[in-house]
Amino acid sequence: MIGTKEKVKITPYKNSDFKEGEKSTSFELLINPSGYSVEYKTNYNKEEAIGKNTTDFKFESSPSPFLNLEFLLDGTGVAKSNPGLKLINKIKGNDFTKKTVADQLNNFYEATGQYDGTIHKPHHVKINWGTLEFLGVLLDFTIEYKLFTPEGYPLRAIVKAKFGGSISQNLEKALSKPSSPDLTHKRTVQDGDTLPLMTEKIYGDSKYYLEVAKANGLINFRQLEPGSELYFPPIEKVS
Repeated sequence: MIGTKEKVKITPYKNSDFKEGEKSTSFELLINPSGYSVEYKTNYNKEEAIGKNTTDFKFESSPSPFLNLEFLLDGTGVAKSNPGLKLINKIKGNDFTKKTVADQLNNFYEATGQYDGTIHKPHHVKINWGTLEFLGVLLDFTIEYKLFTPEGYPLRAIVKAKFGGSISQNLEKALSKPSSPDLTHKRTVQDGDTLPLMTEKIYGDSKYYLEVAKANGLINFRQLEPGSELYFPPIEKVS
């Protein structure tokens, strides 16, 4: 929603199809990162003919991508989940209880890398922030403590986490087809987008644009607002 500051959200799932087993204890950052990086790699087999100066690269595979996410955990109370004027928040009764860095780290690890005895492994995670949606698992992370109380308790920490893309074969097949009938697609409207054009890209046919407009509660589908989000339901629901 425009005007709302979206936070990085990490949602745990029990398996790699990301359909069932979502836990209620998702992890949400109070302070968004200044950026993130995604690593892609393509493996080739280099073939060189004897006596030739040229090289012929033969495609072998495209491994899953990696997401590098660096973020700050704050236990000083500066970053509050309900910001605003202190007096107004006091009148409204907003709670400003500080959450320690240790508690935040525990919540992060519980949602990402902690071993769950009910499924005999850590959880898969879905990471959402703006246009980013990454499906995978936590590979490793480091913690750099930056600020301490006089007693030595950490007040701030920088977490550098690396996630590896990991999805089931069935989900991979579905994602490889932009018009897959068993997926709900979410798209952010860009300048110049029209509903028939977006419907054409998702389903391969623009004839469903009226049904998509109805699914999103659009009254005037001819004037889409850049930055808004539209949902494109499974094709069997709009056919």
